[in-house]
Amino acid sequence: IKFEKEERILQTGSIVFDACTFEIWAALLHGFSLYILAKEELLDSEFLAHYLVKNKITILWLTAALFNQLCDINSNMFKNVKYLLTGGDILSTKHIEKVMRSNPNLKVINGYGPTENTTFTCCFNIDKFYSTRIPIGYPISGTTCYIVSKFGKLQPVGVPGELWTGGLGVAKGYLNKPDLTAEKFIKNPFNNSDIVYKTGDLVKWLPNGSIDFLGRNDNQVKIRGFRVELNEINNTILSYSSVKNCVTIIQNINDSKS
Repeated sequence: IKFEKEERILQTGSIVFDACTFEIWAALLHGFSLYILAKEELLDSEFLAHYLVKNKITILWLTAALFNQLCDINSNMFKNVKYLLTGGDILSTKHIEKVMRSNPNLKVINGYGPTENTTFTCCFNIDKFYSTRIPIGYPISGTTCYIVSKFGKLQPVGVPGELWTGGLGVAKGYLNKPDLTAEKFIKNPFNNSDIVYKTGDLVKWLPNGSIDFLGRNDNQVKIRGFRVELNEINNTILSYSSVKNCVTIIQNINDSKS
């Protein structure tokens, strides 16, 4: 995103959602205007469409689920927005194409990154229509990305592996969870000067140097932007003595996970 004069940013993320660090600090550090809506106003597509125009909002971040929902109702509502970032889950190529066709001057960006690496790890400027997956893009400034095998060896272009990420944004670990911290945050084996976070995301390098997101290497899923551990659900259900066994699956109904 090229910050210019008098950008107007709408805060759509909860104050406990890491994306709000981009919204709040991008505004405060550059002297821009930050606009804040109540949740019910944000979810009211008619109100939001009017609000975006009335307040001349130029930069907007939406979770993939909310983006899809708004797109289905009114794909033209972003006509005066300059930059739309969306992410938090795999993007729907159908919805992205619909919005890009309705708003030809809009720059749509796929913003990928686990909270453990502070909001964004990779970004991809979507410059064409995709029939399958949209890449998550390239590491942002100050961030490193490694794609490794299950043996911790670097993978060549086109070969899937787990994404390990390092750089300035990596957290110190999980609060009061030393075992999980030790498992997920390790000393960088490729550069001993920093720490890398093992994301658990399955990805691969594309020939142009961008990264393609393939899925998870465990049972973690995302529903409306929230991480859900299917094993934790299973374990809770199995804690009842009358339950002998169980399985938890995720369904995709009308582009909405449940």
